[in-house]
Amino acid sequence: MARLLKPALKGHRDQLAQWHTPAAMAAKVAEISDMLGSENFFNQAGVEFLRDAWIAAEFGRCRQSTKVRLVADHEQWPDFEAKDQQGDIERVECVEADEPGRRRGDYYRDIAERAVAGESTVEHDPVEKWIARAQQVPVALTTAILKKVTKSYAGQTSLLVHLNLNEYGIWQKEIEAAMHEVVIPALPVFQSVWILWKGKLYGPWIAS
Repeated sequence: MARLLKPALKGHRDQLAQWHTPAAMAAKVAEISDMLGSENFFNQAGVEFLRDAWIAAEFGRCRQSTKVRLVADHEQWPDFEAKDQQGDIERVECVEADEPGRRRGDYYRDIAERAVAGESTVEHDPVEKWIARAQQVPVALTTAILKKVTKSYAGQTSLLVHLNLNEYGIWQKEIEAAMHEVVIPALPVFQSVWILWKGKLYGPWIAS
């Protein structure tokens, strides 16, 4: 697996700024990710747009959008747009909520180094860790949301929070029940708020 040079990255970025079906967007991201490998996907500078494109594809799949696309590279926000069956376009700013202090780049770098050394890459993940991750969800969501609330977003924009924590269903109902209260700070700022978790889209929450 190799890092991609800037001209190649720009070409991919420009292509993902064109309208694609959610499935085609996901396939394009998978193709580029396969070229990069997990370590480079999470460590190479300038590839963050690929994660936005993947989230856009997931959002579009869940919303049954006809097309999705990243915004043009020269635009500062939002991250992507989704077109519905009627041709209406939803502009979406996205942010990831992860376990506080977790650095996925270091995680995948460590896996790659262990693989090269011929060591096992299987990580022990006991139930205690599932519970610990579940307990971090409110903090992770709040931190991610406040990061966006403190910025100035003009116009009609939705916020999509990708919750990247998996507790294997052990606290599923409790986490779902806590979502409404957590998104409240974002309601005055965004047109609507969504949470993407384990392939399912929750919301929208809309300011009354």
